[in-house]
Amino acid sequence: MRVDRAKKKDMNNALDVVAIGTLAVDYYALLPSIPSADQKMKADAFEIHSGGVAGNVMTQIARLGAKVGWFGKIGDDEAGNIILEDIRKEGIDTSHTEVVAGKHSMFTWIQVNRQGERSITMFPNVLVELTPEEIEDKHGDYIRSAQFIHTEACLLPLNPVLRAMEIAKENNVTVVFDLDVCPRYFIEEAGSATDEEMKRALELTDVLVSCKSAAKELIDSDDIIGNAHRLLDYGPHTVAVTLGKDGCIVLNRNERFDLPAYQVDVVDSTGAGDAFHGGFIYSMLKGFDLERAGRFSNACGAIACSRVGARASGRLDEVEELLLRG
Repeated sequence: MRVDRAKKKDMNNALDVVAIGTLAVDYYALLPSIPSADQKMKADAFEIHSGGVAGNVMTQIARLGAKVGWFGKIGDDEAGNIILEDIRKEGIDTSHTEVVAGKHSMFTWIQVNRQGERSITMFPNVLVELTPEEIEDKHGDYIRSAQFIHTEACLLPLNPVLRAMEIAKENNVTVVFDLDVCPRYFIEEAGSATDEEMKRALELTDVLVSCKSAAKELIDSDDIIGNAHRLLDYGPHTVAVTLGKDGCIVLNRNERFDLPAYQVDVVDSTGAGDAFHGGFIYSMLKGFDLERAGRFSNACGAIACSRVGARASGRLDEVEELLLRG
């Protein structure tokens, strides 16, 4: 096992955001429709793009102009080489990226129909071998040096994520929890967490960014509009819920905004939520007020929908242009 030093940073030049979570290579089949069981279908096209929740979010933040880094494990396979090349290209710090010999990096199969809807299959990989002890011993100072940490519940076991959150909280690093899947899936199907661990993660969270299905489960209601405030009861001081074509809800204990999505021609919705999340973290970094943060993040998500790929996110000038168009 080795640690990639290609972009080793000066610890006196602290990063704005560090992330623990998934980096992946996405293999896309662009299809007339998503096949059902036993159905065969000829694809319109095949494409390969980098992805993974943390990688997508960090890419968006980097393209907006902030300094970001990722810590965790990848394999020394073809997917790992693609992952490293792409995050280096985006200027993402890789000084705490471990490349483990003989192991598989994360990759996914993604089917996208002509309406931009998709299904995603994720595969086992070395990322899940990261331990709480490694978080402290290898990455503790990296976390302490940042302003924000982006954490997620997806494939990575929650134990090491919790340790990263604890280190951040102990050192006044703002904890963002990206809840991209329903907690029940994470607990019961993926087997990556217990109820108590999920509860603890939410208690440690400063900023919760949730997809609509996860929000519905947490508030135990399909009525997100009427019950979004209940997400604050879990512990975060700020909450954002992505609602796809319906925009977003952003709220804290003093105010709330229900903000419509920006209208674009949707090509592929993969990674749109991640672009929103990256935009929201950037907004918090820049001290935007809550309404401006929500609108800015909606614009980030809209741009990502207008192109193929989980990292089709825009740069700051593109986001600002869409905001001006309204």
